[in-house]
Amino acid sequence: MTAVCVDTNLFLELYESYEDPEEIFADIGALAEYLVFPDIILDEFLRNRSRVLDRIGDDVRKRETGEVRLPSIIRENPKTAEFQRAGEEYNRVIGALYDDIEGMIAEPAADPVARAFTDLSGNPAVRVFYRTDELVARAHRRKLLGNPPKSTGKDTIGDELIWETLLANLGEDLFFVTRDRTYRYHTAYLVQEYRERTGGVLTITDRVSDALGLVGRPASPALARFEGRE
Repeated sequence: MTAVCVDTNLFLELYESYEDPEEIFADIGALAEYLVFPDIILDEFLRNRSRVLDRIGDDVRKRETGEVRLPSIIRENPKTAEFQRAGEEYNRVIGALYDDIEGMIAEPAADPVARAFTDLSGNPAVRVFYRTDELVARAHRRKLLGNPPKSTGKDTIGDELIWETLLANLGEDLFFVTRDRTYRYHTAYLVQEYRERTGGVLTITDRVSDALGLVGRPASPALARFEGRE
């Protein structure tokens, strides 16, 4: 048996991707019987999706047009009024789009990425591993020792807790799919530790498609583009 863990950052990147998230979630969902989620990943996704959507909303608001001051010689031109109405309609649509984004922040059920993530993590075939006080203590110790993986924040232990949870619950080979370079920079250390603690083989990759071979499924065109393979 081989396990597959997809890190939080990949799901969050779907918010700013040009690709159809439903296609990509269908690819990930094909791996359901192999998927494992430390519960901190579920928390990280729900906590950070609002931040990403808020940034997208701010970018939308910045596209509003301000008042255009026109010289007197064209103020009476019929097209001037048409131009002003077009600007007002444009800003109205921008405002409505911003309100929809705010609605997604307030209600995850209105957010297609959050809905797909919730369906995926709630699939009965997917294993969710829950943190314990002992695992939190181990993650703190890892942080203090400076052992990878290392969370960027001085007071956070998200990456450390994900890793300790996987080590405590797995005894098989693992594909760990992440865009977090702290794993890739410390591959040799983590591969050795994983082998010593679980007896399994660790593969660190930034591509879901590398794990799709487990189910004999080619990557969808959307996933291939998302991963930069097309």
